[in-house]
Amino acid sequence: MQVDLAPRIDRLLVPDPIVAWRGWSLTGRSDGSKLRIGAVTGRKDTWPPLRATRATCKRGRSHPAPHLGCRCGLYATHNTELLRRTKTPAVIGTIAMWGRVIEHENGYRAQLAYPQRLRLVCSLCFWQWGEHSGRPEAVAVMPRGRLLPFCAGHLAAARRYGLRWSHAISAASVQDLLQTVYAVDVLPT
Repeated sequence: MQVDLAPRIDRLLVPDPIVAWRGWSLTGRSDGSKLRIGAVTGRKDTWPPLRATRATCKRGRSHPAPHLGCRCGLYATHNTELLRRTKTPAVIGTIAMWGRVIEHENGYRAQLAYPQRLRLVCSLCFWQWGEHSGRPEAVAVMPRGRLLPFCAGHLAAARRYGLRWSHAISAASVQDLLQTVYAVDVLPT
């Protein structure tokens, strides 16, 4: 009798959460309230506060997400170096992933996830120096509710080069509110 030792990855249910890294965009009102984190690229769905985000197949297929034969699922990486390649993350952090989880070369795709720790980042500093870059001092309020954290130097450079925003608010107050909204700890530097 021959036994198939190959794992059934598409049906692998993870009993304990897997912790991985993720980056998000940040949206909210002009006063910094109604904060929501969302995908950096692709669809602009936001992650709801105080409940798990559930993956769905954005291609309209009827299979459960994530599926081995599709690209659907909630993505996260093994380390922050891969996050440095993303398009202007405003927030980085760790997430807990559970349910059906598929591991791939750069990280995971999961059925369910929720943030564990979050931190605002100046995306330019993060791109240049990684997760240990300095903390943002201000958050620029952009059109359509987009919020962009900047360190003092990059905020001045953005102003010099014509980036338009309505006003800036304190990054410390946005960080505190973000932790409160999602009931998570701050990601240490």
